[in-house]
Amino acid sequence: MKAILQPGGKARASLTRRLLGAMAGLAMLSASGAALAAQEVKLNEVLRSLFYAPQYVALKIGAFEQEGLSVKEPKTTWGTQATITEIISGGSNIALLGPEAAAMTQGADPSRRLVNFARLTDKDGSFIISKKPMPDFKISDLKGKTIVTAGAGSSPYLVLVELIKKAGLDPKKDVNIRNIPISANIIPSFLEGGADFAQAFEPAVAKAVAEAGAHRVASVGVLMGPLPYTAYMAPASYIEKNPAVIQSFTNAIQKGLDWTNQHSADEVAEAIAPYFKDLPLATIKTVIAEYKKAGVWPKDVAISRDGMKRMTDLMVDGGVIKESVAYEKVVNPGFAEKTLKGK
Repeated sequence: MKAILQPGGKARASLTRRLLGAMAGLAMLSASGAALAAQEVKLNEVLRSLFYAPQYVALKIGAFEQEGLSVKEPKTTWGTQATITEIISGGSNIALLGPEAAAMTQGADPSRRLVNFARLTDKDGSFIISKKPMPDFKISDLKGKTIVTAGAGSSPYLVLVELIKKAGLDPKKDVNIRNIPISANIIPSFLEGGADFAQAFEPAVAKAVAEAGAHRVASVGVLMGPLPYTAYMAPASYIEKNPAVIQSFTNAIQKGLDWTNQHSADEVAEAIAPYFKDLPLATIKTVIAEYKKAGVWPKDVAISRDGMKRMTDLMVDGGVIKESVAYEKVVNPGFAEKTLKGK
């Protein structure tokens, strides 16, 4: 007590109390920040692809951390059905796959019914390659020819069929479509099996062009136009219980899209290279440049009503889903809308 009653003691005691109070406040803020940063989100992707570059950009630039989330490198669960099972079983919280997957779960309860809330890509990411140069290629050039593509019912196949129909051709009579269920076998089948064309994804296309003398003749995305090809979704119950998490996640993906669209192909390639350690940086740069040229990444995360209808109509025509589902049942647009208002 004596020290406090000495000249200046009261002032020092007051200063001490203020410092202790400030330190306590900082400790509380630190604890609060740690709690927010510790909000873990388990992310799942249907495949590991350069097509999803903005997602890896968001991870690389710390966009999720900026939004108070802890998102590690996504778990890759190959195939739509496997990814749906992963997400509805609770193994992951949010999944990236074709938005039509939500329509496939509409009969389930809220814990198993998936709802889209943000898009990542806005076009088909496949390309058509030929064994000879065709600078003026048109879909009608497929008449009487053989094209190798993905399995029947897959998104790439359904888009190809739609393009063939729009060109005035009958996909069953005018074009010999050879379906290959395992995507890794598409290019080998094209090179060895007497096919004239192939529809495939990167980086297989870049490799075929660089090493096997194939010629890139068209971007399917450019031919087809805007389409919400891949989107983020979660169980309806998870979204209802964790709206702040979904909002923060949507904000982070928008940051990934912004950065990707505002930087060069080389800069994007260098940013995402750590997620593709088996690919040479030169290949990654080539692929990102092609995707930028095709405009596969949208400016924003919003899934439009028209775009979703276009995607589900393709799935209905292809027999993947029985009937079209109302937009409101498969898309919650509120998070994207709030993200865009905050830009």
